[in-house]
Amino acid sequence: MDPRARRRRPLPALLALCALFGRLQVTFQITSPCTSERHYEHLGRCCNKCEPGKYLSSKCTATSESVCLPCGPDEYLDTWNEEDKCLLHKVCDTGKALVAVEPGNRTAPRRCACTAGYHWSEDCRCCRRNAECAPGFGARLPVQLNKDTVCEPCLAGYFSDASSSTEKCKPWTNCTILGETEALHGTDKSDVVCSSLPPTKPPNEPQIYLPSLIILLLFISVALVAAVIFGVYYRKKGKALTANLWHWVNEACGRLSGNKEM
Repeated sequence: MDPRARRRRPLPALLALCALFGRLQVTFQITSPCTSERHYEHLGRCCNKCEPGKYLSSKCTATSESVCLPCGPDEYLDTWNEEDKCLLHKVCDTGKALVAVEPGNRTAPRRCACTAGYHWSEDCRCCRRNAECAPGFGARLPVQLNKDTVCEPCLAGYFSDASSSTEKCKPWTNCTILGETEALHGTDKSDVVCSSLPPTKPPNEPQIYLPSLIILLLFISVALVAAVIFGVYYRKKGKALTANLWHWVNEACGRLSGNKEM
């Protein structure tokens, strides 16, 4: 046998092998892998998932596709899925200071937030009342929904006279614009007090000199001592003094009577 003929035999087999690999490559390229978010693998085949707003009632078979049904009125599914039931919407309980900010539908969940004046706290997983700013402090505006109050001290020319979780510092009243004068200066906790009358000066207090005060005290002391001495003396000599006084009065009256008779 010719050696050249032996060398030519492997060529048809090699061509056949290349053709087989080519067919397999074409087959792999045409058949899409079951890795898409919209498909799932079941019974050796790639089946369709259910679109958002629907759930998987029955999986696919060898001869049929997946059976999907819509979610109920208070249910939702927001992704392509193979779930056997829909998810329930959250309940925004007004008794717990919750309010629905997004009502939700079959394809989107309902979203709740704390009502005005409250904020969400991770500590208790509940809504807490916003902190109130004390007098002299005002709330930073705008007040953010679901955030606690941020208080700032009132700057010069502004005041806050009440506790509040929403009020900012207010400017002092301008008395000049009102055609009045400032009777009392404002603080960070009180407004300016205006008056239509000109400001009055406090009356001058009388000056008290030290020598006059000493003389007055000495006079009072002497008077008190004299009163005490007189009281003691009168208690001891009072009766005799009274008798002498009456005797003197009688003599005076007798003399007057004698003069009239003459």
